[in-house]
Amino acid sequence: MLATRKSPLIFNINLICHYLRRYWWAILSVIIFTAPTYAVQKIDFPVFYKIEYQQQQAYLFGSIHIGRQDFYPLPQVIEHAFSQSDALVVEVDLSRADTTGLLSQFGGLKSDIADKVAQLRYDYCLDHTVLCQGLAPYAPWLQSAQISMSRYGELGYRAELGVDAYFVEKKIDKALVALESMQFQFELISSFSTATQLQMLDDAMNASDAEMLALVSAWRQGDAQGLANIMAAQAGEADELLEKLLWQRNHTMAAKMIELIQSKQHKQLFIVVGAGHIVGQQSIPSLLMQQGLSVTRCSAIEC
Repeated sequence: MLATRKSPLIFNINLICHYLRRYWWAILSVIIFTAPTYAVQKIDFPVFYKIEYQQQQAYLFGSIHIGRQDFYPLPQVIEHAFSQSDALVVEVDLSRADTTGLLSQFGGLKSDIADKVAQLRYDYCLDHTVLCQGLAPYAPWLQSAQISMSRYGELGYRAELGVDAYFVEKKIDKALVALESMQFQFELISSFSTATQLQMLDDAMNASDAEMLALVSAWRQGDAQGLANIMAAQAGEADELLEKLLWQRNHTMAAKMIELIQSKQHKQLFIVVGAGHIVGQQSIPSLLMQQGLSVTRCSAIEC
């Protein structure tokens, strides 16, 4: 089994988990607040781009949806670009989400696969009884995301310290623009085949701590090739994760970014999307360049 298959969850699916954390907070707090303390890790420079088109300027930052206090502040070049922007563009606007309704419509466990899910979770749940009881009514894709999130909690990472949350908290009077709706994300991920959802659940439970931490390290160091390799390692048993979760969305999000830039409604956009969308095949930066936009990888010194 290729452990790196589960890596995009922290880029994409766990964004949903960040929005749903109120439903599991009592469960996850037992895990999160007993997490070990780790030495401060030097932040190199996460992947960050400058976009220019028809005298308009924007910045594109690849995020992960969990974090630690020592992530912040981010490098000065990134913080400055954000401070000078008048609009924050994110994947989803949480304030517009009907979370309860979406859970009811897309998040439930189907009775015909309940036995398979229970069997798959059996060993993991022997040591995680409370968490598993809370997740039992939900679809395997949602269980996988919450288990992944709880495991990052055990390693000292929290959803409320995620990069997206950090920028939303700091936006103050900046406009907030969403590239997608929460309903779209729920509908998309719940459409995955049963086999893919079960594989996602299996991966979330069985990834090693070292592999999970390696993903965070690659993000912090701005290792675009390393992140791209993690994405590419999914190919095979879970092709629809790449096709639906990354590539198709890259095309639609790139088109929306171009539309926003061309509209000239904002002086400068600061765009934050999951890091998996801006590296590797059919990445957003490459799609923007194909449409004639200038896209420059920024350094830790200048952009």
